[in-house]
Amino acid sequence: MIPSPARLLVLATLAGFWAPTAVGAQAVTTTPGDAGAGAVVVGAVVDDATGAAVADALLHFEGPDTVRVLTSADGGWSAGSLEPGVYRIAVSRLGYEERTLTARVPVEGGLRVELSSLALPLEALIVTASRRLQRLADAPVSVEVFRAEELRRSGASDLASILTERTGMQLQGGHPNGAGVMLQGLDSERVLILVDGQPWIGRLSGTADLSRIPTSMIERVEVVKGPQAALYGSEAMGGVVNVITRRPGAGWGGSASITSGSQGRLDTSARLTARRGDLGFGVDVGRRTEDLLPGQGSSSAASVVRRDGRASASWSGEGPLALDASLLLVDEDQRWATGQLRHFADNVQGMLTLDGRWTGEAHTLGAAVHASRFDHLLRRGTQAVAPPESSGDRQVQSLAELDLMWGWDQGGDLVLDAGMELGRERIEAETVSSGERDRVTVEPFAQATLDVAGVSVVPGLRYSHSSLWGGHWTPRLALMKRPIPALAVRASVSAGYRAPSFKELGLDFLNSGPGFGYLVRGNPDLQPETSTNLSAGVEWTGLRAYGRVQGFHNAFDRFIETSAVGDSAGMTVYTYGNIAEGRTSGVEIELGWTPGPLELEAGYALLDTEDSSTGQALLGRPRHSGRVSLGLPLGGLRAHTAGTWTGATPMTRDPDSGTVSMRDGYLRFDARVAHRLMDRLDLAVGVDNILDAAPEAWPGFTGRRIHLTLSSTFLGTSDP
Repeated sequence: MIPSPARLLVLATLAGFWAPTAVGAQAVTTTPGDAGAGAVVVGAVVDDATGAAVADALLHFEGPDTVRVLTSADGGWSAGSLEPGVYRIAVSRLGYEERTLTARVPVEGGLRVELSSLALPLEALIVTASRRLQRLADAPVSVEVFRAEELRRSGASDLASILTERTGMQLQGGHPNGAGVMLQGLDSERVLILVDGQPWIGRLSGTADLSRIPTSMIERVEVVKGPQAALYGSEAMGGVVNVITRRPGAGWGGSASITSGSQGRLDTSARLTARRGDLGFGVDVGRRTEDLLPGQGSSSAASVVRRDGRASASWSGEGPLALDASLLLVDEDQRWATGQLRHFADNVQGMLTLDGRWTGEAHTLGAAVHASRFDHLLRRGTQAVAPPESSGDRQVQSLAELDLMWGWDQGGDLVLDAGMELGRERIEAETVSSGERDRVTVEPFAQATLDVAGVSVVPGLRYSHSSLWGGHWTPRLALMKRPIPALAVRASVSAGYRAPSFKELGLDFLNSGPGFGYLVRGNPDLQPETSTNLSAGVEWTGLRAYGRVQGFHNAFDRFIETSAVGDSAGMTVYTYGNIAEGRTSGVEIELGWTPGPLELEAGYALLDTEDSSTGQALLGRPRHSGRVSLGLPLGGLRAHTAGTWTGATPMTRDPDSGTVSMRDGYLRFDARVAHRLMDRLDLAVGVDNILDAAPEAWPGFTGRRIHLTLSSTFLGTSDP
């Protein structure tokens, strides 16, 4: 049964689709004219709240001449040779309110333009909701977008630290192999992580470690909650987190950053971009260290060193063809101790993507080749020096995938999207029967977007066939209506699934320790886990404020868990089975307000869960959580503070009595102050967890942390 708040929201949302639709304003485009000989005007475009440079802003000059220019990476621009006279200058950038000003050319000195960020940038372009480029305002499902400015402002070094400060997103850890995120009460094993639309492999104990992804390489993050299997297949049962990396800029640009902090934190990163004609290049490098383990609050003798690099290139001429290529490498060393035993985990991850798109008047064709490899080596010893590699346990995961896409849109009431994914996944590990296994998948999918009486109706369907477990269908139906331009009403019903992993299908693991030996065997007869989701929500967006309310209900079945099935030579034998079922339901509320330079956001999430076998709540899920953040100017400084409340949470359950132990709720505050020291040089000081809240054994929270960041844009030229 759906809880009453969510049920009422669903009914109200469905009723909203019958409301009359207002006629929106039409967009107007202009064509630039020829610039005459005369004056040269230079200047910069900056964020009025932070003073940060606004790259890729468009300045449209109308007067004696008509000229368009783009700002470079440092916000600078140059418009030349302008005929003297009075000009009307329109300045626009996605995510900012358009500003219009009048200036007489020639202008003495530079022309500085300040833009105000919008509470919710509906004109921003996203790709995750429909696997194609579309406006945020047109997405059939609710999408949360975190822009680069927000990521840098937080002072966090990795993606995990960012997501777990948002409404309805909970950190999942407790295992030294990584920090994952839960969405709508479904754990990280059932949340799909993408980088530029491609799977982020390397799950250990089911967790895709988000801490391996550095914020310095991220342009934005798009999060869609709820099953997205109709578009993305397995693992998207709880939702999708799509990391969009930074692309080459409009001209030459360079930047560098260094962060030093408590608990051994030292992060360095550098970026260089260049463009010559239609071809752009970008290179990012970084190194991050800290005396902590991802997903764990504390551990003895812990340390992590990560080295990462990314190279990208893009080509787009005046014709319909565009090409992109990127290579991402991450090299990670983890060290920690348990008692007298020392652990050494070395992870090397590589990701290569080649992407091509052809765009015609009505048709779009796309093809992407993707290859990933994750090499995990775990060694143990009693000395501080790592044992030889030959003594360790190695696990190598690899994925090769070909994605084909086709889209049709002739500007009418029907848009079609279809595609095919062909993949081959492989694992090599001593703990897998026969030492290696692979599977081949073939997954066609299709989605239509129809306008029916002012309602956007979006049905979708995917068929997944695996060489190991067979086939599975996953449908979805989404509805979206805008009674007025500022109000969106959305509802969807969708199926989700998760395919059994290599470990669950073919594990052969023996723990022969004295007094607690056991044997775990995979089950080749496993079937995919399944879920059914009903979501509904309302979103209102004004110029300076927004509000969003969303309710959801997930019913899951055939979840895979271990169970004892016998005894062998005095040791208990365990295997996997499709045996668990239950539900997660809830309501999430988010509000935002940006009156001038002030930025205020607040959110609250109610989560109700049930394990059908016990009738009790699922472990590790807080029933109540909330957040509030405030950004404000303080003289020449820019301050930002955020508070996160995590309510009481069931943590363990006694298998005999059924008694549940609860973890008390706690409050965490973070604060950061930034200041521009001089042109192209910024200083920021931050304190995480000001109240020093560190609940025992709570993953990822390690007490108070202090950090200082110095960043610089050392190169930038305009390339209109």
